Amino acid sequence: MYHRKSRLQSLMILALDCICIMVSLMMANYIRNGRIFRSDNERMDFGMLLVACLTVFLAMNLLRNTNRNMFLRGPLHEMIHIIRNNLLMFAGTAVFLYFLNILDAYSRLAFFYFLILDCGLMLAVHQIWKKTLPFLYKRFGEVRNLLAVADEEYAEALVHDLTGMKDFSYEITGIVLLDREEEAAGDFKGMPIAAHKRDLVDYCKGASLDEVIIAVAGSRKKEILAEMEILAEMGITLHYQIPVPELRGARQKELSQFGRFYTVTYANRVAPVGQLLLKRLLDICGALVGCVFLLLLTVVMGPLIKLESPGPVFFSQKRVGRNGRIFKMYKFRSMYADAEERKQELMKQNEMNGLMFKIENDPRITRIGRFMRRTSLDEFPQFINILKSDMSLVGTRPPTLDEFAQYSPYHKKRLSFRPGLTGMWQVGGRSEITDFEEIVRLDVEYIDNWSFMLDVKILLKTVLEVFRGSGAK
Repeated sequence: MYHRKSRLQSLMILALDCICIMVSLMMANYIRNGRIFRSDNERMDFGMLLVACLTVFLAMNLLRNTNRNMFLRGPLHEMIHIIRNNLLMFAGTAVFLYFLNILDAYSRLAFFYFLILDCGLMLAVHQIWKKTLPFLYKRFGEVRNLLAVADEEYAEALVHDLTGMKDFSYEITGIVLLDREEEAAGDFKGMPIAAHKRDLVDYCKGASLDEVIIAVAGSRKKEILAEMEILAEMGITLHYQIPVPELRGARQKELSQFGRFYTVTYANRVAPVGQLLLKRLLDICGALVGCVFLLLLTVVMGPLIKLESPGPVFFSQKRVGRNGRIFKMYKFRSMYADAEERKQELMKQNEMNGLMFKIENDPRITRIGRFMRRTSLDEFPQFINILKSDMSLVGTRPPTLDEFAQYSPYHKKRLSFRPGLTGMWQVGGRSEITDFEEIVRLDVEYIDNWSFMLDVKILLKTVLEVFRGSGAK
């Protein structure tokens, strides 16, 4: 699953700049006139002044995209850039008010205060934004893990461009050097060597990896094609470097770009950014409501769980999430405390064909646990995982570590989407499906055909299944 870079980051800093302008105008007017919105001159219209400033500022950004290279500028260059933009905004606003014949109604001293305050406030906000954005990407799980693959001709240039592009939505996990056959170790120009060519597929199958950028000379393109086919089968997004001539008469190009490297992007599904934002908003709203019910259920179910079987109320287990990320999944404990130790004894009774474990009358399940599973109440603690961005309301079910270790490249494709509380398998008769390959087929069908409205349909079907009592056996 791949989504194009959105303009949300640029829109956020633009919105913050507009807030800075509004706050600075109010403060300047208060310092000069002792009031926030009015002055002694009855002709002074604060609303008109604010509209004029914001209109000119937004027009400047529409024409020039003034914050495009913000993360490449140091504090001094940022200050110069902000002062220049504020002077241009002031000049444009003055012309606007002059033609309305109300320029003389505004205090020149208030304008001076405004320029000083706005430059200082914008500089502070921009510097805080630069420090905060990397944290936000990591906190909300939106950082995409990127692996570089290159031959001798492009390796050094690729490393240089990737480490210098200041794109906080990517984390470079390492590089694979196609020309080196020695054991993967150490680093290349400061970037860790992840593997070599013969181990590329195995490394990608077991690693937490979202995207791969490949830069090879024309003579080696056929050599890497087989590995690319397998990586695409895993659901990993591929960026393939292509030679693009530089034309002096047409300097702008519309391709994926990593520094100087232009690429064609291959993905099993290109997801619209707007629909992904709606999905995340739905997750947050649903998780907040779910956590309220979770609190009430804990008060009721907690004592019942402990009365029947000593041990913790909640059960946590390491699971494999989006593209191989490891996280702890939470559930109400529905089994006896020694359930994991007894699992090996019951493997011969496994009713699933493939890499999952399930038996209908599992002796490890407690009586209250059987009720919780039938009504799906044991799943409620996963609303915490949804709030943490480990999971989504709708997705594919995350495998355990030992299940994931046995995956083929094709099986990993079901992890190219954030795992979910419910999904195609659950509403398609999870208690009746015993073939793991059928589960994978349903999950891949969901990923290939995903849309926000498909999530809504699955959620509605899930509610119906829960009311019918069609929970896990």
